[in-house]
Amino acid sequence: MRTNKTNPAPRPSETSAAAARTAVAAALVLTLVLTLALVPASAAGGSGAAGGPRIISLYAADTEILLRLGSRDNLVGVSRQETYDGPETEGWVRPPEFSVRDDVEKFLAAAPDYVFLRPMHLSSNPALFDALTRAGVKLWTRQCVRASDLEAFWREMALVVGKSAEVEVMIAEFEKTMESLGAPSSAGGPGVFLESVHKEIKTFAPDSIPVWLLTLAGGRNVAADARPAREGLVIADYGPERLLEKAAEVDVYIAQEGPMNSVPTETIRRRDVTRTLPAFKNNRVHRVPEELISRPTPSLAEGLRLMAEIVGGGGDKNQAGDKN
Repeated sequence: MRTNKTNPAPRPSETSAAAARTAVAAALVLTLVLTLALVPASAAGGSGAAGGPRIISLYAADTEILLRLGSRDNLVGVSRQETYDGPETEGWVRPPEFSVRDDVEKFLAAAPDYVFLRPMHLSSNPALFDALTRAGVKLWTRQCVRASDLEAFWREMALVVGKSAEVEVMIAEFEKTMESLGAPSSAGGPGVFLESVHKEIKTFAPDSIPVWLLTLAGGRNVAADARPAREGLVIADYGPERLLEKAAEVDVYIAQEGPMNSVPTETIRRRDVTRTLPAFKNNRVHRVPEELISRPTPSLAEGLRLMAEIVGGGGDKNQAGDKN
């Protein structure tokens, strides 16, 4: 005779344990759903709001180019030396500022895909950049020191953010502006000394961007014999002795104004070695903003305009706004 066997009814303790496990699982799922709903899509996906990479820019020139390319939403961090203010920044909420002295935790909290920086930054805090690399953050370390490299530099950056079409428009506009501003020739133009660092009377390498602008503006670089300490550097030593040897040729004296060279005009004028130069006797001493003549951005067009005014005999003696 067959008898039907039935499973024994679960004990109350087993029922309570199963219910508790189910409740915990449901709570975990709900927490995950709510968390994902609260996290912005850009952060969750590891890309900027525009769908491209999340970028921390430690160099103001890189920031300006990215802004001009229409990639401001990709920027999740910028440097503390930002100066660009154009139509691309209208209504833009600037992201947090970063520097090479910040700790790795601050960088990683911004969840960047890239950190844009100059090669010189790598040696200033190698531990930081080593930690970022181990965490999977890509380092974009490019530097443009010659005018002939400008377009390639911009195009390479545009590839990172998917702006290849936009960069061609930017390049075309820049070339058109530069062509309209440049002087026909610097032959026979006034002799100009470009000061990069006041303390040691440093100038720029002959193949640097500032010297290129000076030539386009119709000026003649009296420090054409300057040589940087090593290949790839923009700054070149010159010194008072060599400047005095060229004293009679210095019709115009232009000092860049910025973090590397922040001395006021009157300090430049009071230096004994410069008082004998024709530029000082004829009141042709000028300062121009570093960001307009040294940074590899389309703002170089404005730098050329200022240079052309100065070399041509016009222009404010104090383009940088120095009140002293």
